Amino acid sequence: MAQHFLKSSQLRDLTLFDVSEMDEDACFWLLVEHRWASRSHQSCPHCGVVDRHYFRRARRQWRCKHCDGYFSVTTRTVFEDRKLSFKKMLIGLMVYIHAANGISIHHLARILDVQVKTAQAFVGKLREALWGARPTTPLSGLVQIDGGYFGGRPRHGRLRRKADPADIAAHVEAKLNGTKPSKRKARSRLGRMNWLKRQKRRVVMVLRQVSPEPGKGAVRTIVAVCMTENDLHATQLATTFIEPGSDIMTDENAAYDRLGSWFSHRTVQHAIEFSTIDGINDNQCESFFSRLRRYVLGVSHRIEPKYLADIAIEMAWREDVRRRREGDKLEILLQAAFRRGRSRWWRGYFQGFHRAYEMLWQGA
Repeated sequence: MAQHFLKSSQLRDLTLFDVSEMDEDACFWLLVEHRWASRSHQSCPHCGVVDRHYFRRARRQWRCKHCDGYFSVTTRTVFEDRKLSFKKMLIGLMVYIHAANGISIHHLARILDVQVKTAQAFVGKLREALWGARPTTPLSGLVQIDGGYFGGRPRHGRLRRKADPADIAAHVEAKLNGTKPSKRKARSRLGRMNWLKRQKRRVVMVLRQVSPEPGKGAVRTIVAVCMTENDLHATQLATTFIEPGSDIMTDENAAYDRLGSWFSHRTVQHAIEFSTIDGINDNQCESFFSRLRRYVLGVSHRIEPKYLADIAIEMAWREDVRRRREGDKLEILLQAAFRRGRSRWWRGYFQGFHRAYEMLWQGA
């Protein structure tokens, strides 16, 4: 039997231990090589000219030979105006990459020996970079679609209602007679609080392209956050992000009934089975939801609608790169950070510059 890819030594081409052994200068040049693929020639972020610019070694900066502008390896990236050292940045990146279900902000702050605010802004900038690099090329072949609700989880009350023995007897007798039993009394709930929490409930729609190679699972993931799982949003997402003629698998939700007009559409009834005898399922979507729920329940313990799309994008990225080497993951993440430009959502966040909206699907 072939060895699992997570146990392979090839996976560990770059680890947290390797970064911890580097000094500040080595971490700096590693970032330089990832950004410009060269130590000698750089592209000026101000005028765009590639040349052997004047290097100011004491400040780890360059002065452009053409526009006379000063720049560093983090200029015009999400890390611009950083306060972290290069070594702490790389350690934070490696910890972020290694965490299969996401990283706790408080845990990261303890690892880096920084304030929780610093760790929160650092992770927020990485999610912003992944949002900017999110895939938009249409999926093809076999695609699975599903929606999952997140946020607005109800909270139970303090007291547990005791069941009346007469009610229990009547419930059992109704079952034995084949009649519909009366509903048993549930645990008390906090009425208004749960009503307010319910307003934060959102649905994450996920589209996953399945690999034609058996056992490889999904290879590309596209996500969107909607208010409800309805046929309008499902149709818009499918016609925008799936090539015509592709095969689609969904569950029996009525939101996907119209997809047969554009695609070869097959369904599985989850009320009966998780997969048909012919292999029709949406297990790859459930795999994504499992990772996102593990983050909500085991890492963050809560999720806000305003940043649900950011977290969903992160989990989609983790799903897509799950079979890549650690060095490849770092390369993908850094390229997304370098191409995003200056952070618009987290630069100055704790000085009051907040994103004023949540990232809801608005249609094609």
